[in-house]
Amino acid sequence: MVRTRTVISQAHGFQWLGSFGNRGNGLYREELRQGLSAISRYLAVHQFPCERCLLRLDGQYGMGTVLADLAGFAFVTRGKEYTVLDHSLVQACLHLPADQFQQRPESQIVRRLYDCPQVSVGPAGVLYRVVVATHPEGRKKSPVGVTREGTVYELFFTNLPQQAFTASDVVELYLHRGTFEPQLSDEDKEQDPDRWCSHSA
Repeated sequence: MVRTRTVISQAHGFQWLGSFGNRGNGLYREELRQGLSAISRYLAVHQFPCERCLLRLDGQYGMGTVLADLAGFAFVTRGKEYTVLDHSLVQACLHLPADQFQQRPESQIVRRLYDCPQVSVGPAGVLYRVVVATHPEGRKKSPVGVTREGTVYELFFTNLPQQAFTASDVVELYLHRGTFEPQLSDEDKEQDPDRWCSHSA
């Protein structure tokens, strides 16, 4: 049997705020609501205003219908709704020079970043800031994004203001998860994974 976990970690203090598991791909929207409740309680206990909280969400949540559940939290996530690429505002941005270029130290990929504010996302048409990252198609199929005519397009959704966070800031906030994944590894060593996952021959 396969199980999926949703975990919440406070990035700066390495504090675990919640862990939820369900069979298969999980109940990610229900788990997201549980996670938001845990975060709200944490903020209340420590007397932190909601405005000081930034959620970094996995791409599983990168759809307009799911983002509507975030109840006013600031967020950054990878987008899954690639129909956004056909939006007239996004197409207009893509025909202009890139706003910024971005490259991570461990990668040879140089991304061109296009910052598109106030783009309608999802069936409800909620407006979000969309950052489009593009790079040439490689020899292997890209594991993320969508490829069109030799170019890989990645989407990043956020509600962070342009005047405070550049397009590169948004992408870096999403991609810089290196401090988070070792936490998951440490937790797996500390607890027996057989308690929450199993398999049959």
